[in-house]
Amino acid sequence: MKLLTHWKIFHKTLVYFVLSLPLIAQDGEVISLTKHIGHTLDAEENLYYKVFTDIPNFNNAQFYQVEPNRIVVRISFIQYTKSKISKRAFSLKKFTDLQIKLNKLPQITDKIRDSFRDNLTYLRTKEVLENITTGQFVSVKTRSNKWVKGTLLSFKKNTLQLQTPFSIKKIPITQMERINYREKIINRPNWKIYFYGIAAFMGFTLMETWNHQTSPEWTVKWHNRFSGAIFGLVAGSEVYDTSMILLSKKTQFALTPEELDKLKP
Repeated sequence: MKLLTHWKIFHKTLVYFVLSLPLIAQDGEVISLTKHIGHTLDAEENLYYKVFTDIPNFNNAQFYQVEPNRIVVRISFIQYTKSKISKRAFSLKKFTDLQIKLNKLPQITDKIRDSFRDNLTYLRTKEVLENITTGQFVSVKTRSNKWVKGTLLSFKKNTLQLQTPFSIKKIPITQMERINYREKIINRPNWKIYFYGIAAFMGFTLMETWNHQTSPEWTVKWHNRFSGAIFGLVAGSEVYDTSMILLSKKTQFALTPEELDKLKP
């Protein structure tokens, strides 16, 4: 019985080891691309040096020497906030030619990096969606080329929830192409008195018109006037909040390279 148990453990360990051998051999030793780039080519460097121009939503790349004349590059790219991996093989000559080409180019600066970040929105998609202020009116373009508009309720588990006039819509991040929203809601406290005052006056006036049409008793008249003013104050709060949202600058955020190209001036 013990012999059988030991054999099962040995067999399982041997299987795991054999399966891991191709992975170990495939990765090899990570090597530096150039002195100023180092071991990892990041998104800004790739955009500047134009190494992998055919990889959409490029994140980073690392080069591994698996054989004396064979280099394998692991390319990480972002697909709807999820990191995906692609691999390519280079001969030593092709890799050396790439190094020579990159060493001839001026080194990327911090200023250039900052200017490129506007074109790398896909690297911060989840962060952007999590930080959108809830309660505001947003519009979302889906992969089916339809726009869904409504009040933003939440963004949880990579899903956006919108309150539309008829129902609550749940839009997974994998179905989104673009979202229009207000990045920052302006606040004008000194405007509140005007919004509240005008709304209260309109409520009072509306009930006064009702009093003239129905000619109720004196006490009922004042009750109606008071109710109208209170209703106006409550409505004024909602009108103020809505006005602050509508007056705030609208931001358009693209989740795909195609939509990002459309937003470029």
